[in-house]
Amino acid sequence: MNNEHQRLYALTEHILGLMRANGGAISFHDWMQAALYQPKLGYYESERIFGKEGDFTTATAMGNWLALGFAESINKAWRAMGEPSEWTLLEQGGGNGDLLCNTLTQLAKQGLTPTQMIAVETSEQLRQRQTNNFNKHAFSVQQFTNLEDMTPVENLIMFSNELPDAFPVYSFSFKQQQTIERGVDWDGEKFVWADLQTINTAIPKHIQSTWSEEYISEFNPHLQDWQQAISHIAQRSVVLTVDYGYTQKEYYRPTRIEGTLMGHYQHQVVEDVLKLSPGVCDITAHVDFTALKTAGEEAGLQTMAYTTQGAWLAECQAIQQQIQKLAANPSVDNVAQITQAKRLMLPTGMGESFKLLIQSKGVQTQAMKALVSPSFDRLATL
Repeated sequence: MNNEHQRLYALTEHILGLMRANGGAISFHDWMQAALYQPKLGYYESERIFGKEGDFTTATAMGNWLALGFAESINKAWRAMGEPSEWTLLEQGGGNGDLLCNTLTQLAKQGLTPTQMIAVETSEQLRQRQTNNFNKHAFSVQQFTNLEDMTPVENLIMFSNELPDAFPVYSFSFKQQQTIERGVDWDGEKFVWADLQTINTAIPKHIQSTWSEEYISEFNPHLQDWQQAISHIAQRSVVLTVDYGYTQKEYYRPTRIEGTLMGHYQHQVVEDVLKLSPGVCDITAHVDFTALKTAGEEAGLQTMAYTTQGAWLAECQAIQQQIQKLAANPSVDNVAQITQAKRLMLPTGMGESFKLLIQSKGVQTQAMKALVSPSFDRLATL
C-alpha cells in the first residue's frame, strides 16, 4: 500500500470513527470538513491537487492575468487608504503561492512593496509548497494556519481567489415545507446520503416558498466567522474576494433543484460527492454573495462593490496594455496567452460565473469608489 492509499484508508477509518462516536450518520458538513481538511489525511494534504496532473486548474495557472488584476486593484486600494507608509498585504488560501508571488512581482514593477507580507493556509503540505515558492522568489512572507493566529495590524489589504467555495457546507432537502439536514451514513461498503433532523437555514421564507418538494441545496455556515476574523485583524482594511457564486435569489432559484455542491476529479465534474472515497476529489459549493455581504456588514465591513470577474479584469489598464502588446505580434504563444485572457473574461468562460466582492473598514467611501467603475458595479443586485 503506497502513501496515497494509506492516506485514503486512514481518512475513511477516521470518518467511520466519527460515525461510531455519533451512533450513526453524521452531518455532511462534518464529512466534508474531514474529507478536505483533516490534518495529514484530507484532500488538501494530497500530493496531486492543481494543474494538468491534478484535479482542477485555477485562474492562477492561466498566465499572469489575475495577478495583473489584483496588483492594480491593490494599488488603488492602497491609494484609497491614503498611501500609508506601513501596510500589510495578506493572501488567504493561496494554494502553492503562485498568485501571491506573481502579484508581488507586478506590484514591484509599479514601485509598490508592502511593509509586511502574510500568507494564511490551513494545509501543512500547501504551506510547505508556498515556503519553497517564496524562497525561490526571495520574498519574505510570514505564514499562518489561521487568521486568528496573526497579530492584528493597522493597515491591511487582503485578497483571495477561490477560497470560500471550499468552506464546508450544510446540505439540506426541502420536504413537506421543512428543511431537512442531509447527513452521511455507511451501508457497509460505501458512504450514502441519509436524512437527519430539521435545520434552520436562515434562507428567507419568500425564497423557500418557491421550492418544489425534494428540492436540494446547501448553505455555508462559516461566512460569518470568516468575516468576523477578517474584521478583527485590522484597524483599517480593504478586502478583495474573487470566487464563483451568485446573489441569494439566483443561488436558490426554483429550477436549481440539486444545489451547487460538486466535486472535481481529474478535471471532470463529480455530481455526487459521495461517489468517490473521501479525500480523492475536491469538493466545493458556489458562494452566496448576498450572505457574504450580510455577514461582512454584521462584522463591521462595508460592502463597496460587486462585479463580475470579466468586467473587473477588462477594466484593468495593465491587462488592456498586455493584450494590445501581444496582439501586435500574433505568434502562437501570444495568441495562446490572449486565449487564456478571454477564458477569464468572457461570459462563455469564467467571466460571468466568477465575481469580485470589495469590502472595506475604516476607509473613506468616496476614495473607495475608484476601485470599480459604476457602470460595471452590480452591488444593487445583492
